[in-house]
Amino acid sequence: MARYRVRVRNNQAALQRLLRSPQGDVYRHVDGIMRETASLGRRNIRVDSGFARSQVYHLVFPYATRMVGRAGSYAHYSAYLDIGTGIYGPSGKPITPKRAKVLAFTPKGSNVVVFAASVKGIKGDRWLRRAFAVACPYPVRDTI
Repeated sequence: MARYRVRVRNNQAALQRLLRSPQGDVYRHVDGIMRETASLGRRNIRVDSGFARSQVYHLVFPYATRMVGRAGSYAHYSAYLDIGTGIYGPSGKPITPKRAKVLAFTPKGSNVVVFAASVKGIKGDRWLRRAFAVACPYPVRDTI
């Protein structure tokens, strides 16, 4: 039986370029997935004025042990479009006033003020989760 001795030398600089550099393959792969997610998210999001659609973004963060991609929208209400509000959201309760007896609002396309003791809310359409599930070639867990 023959014996062999093998010595492996890692080129740390090349390994770091591959894994963490913006020119590396791992960074470009994650960036491609996030870019596709943002693009599909712009198509999926509900449009009223177009503000939330214009604020969709994607970012990639190289950390020491992993590469993290993030996609979303800078619009303050985009999370509510994704997960829903009121009875359709995480709380499962109608939207009620906090300091007054009734809610007062003007519906879109009307100039009449409507008063209501509570409203149901809006259904979330999971626009970002659907975009990520299509863009990502790996299994995606739905955590919410």
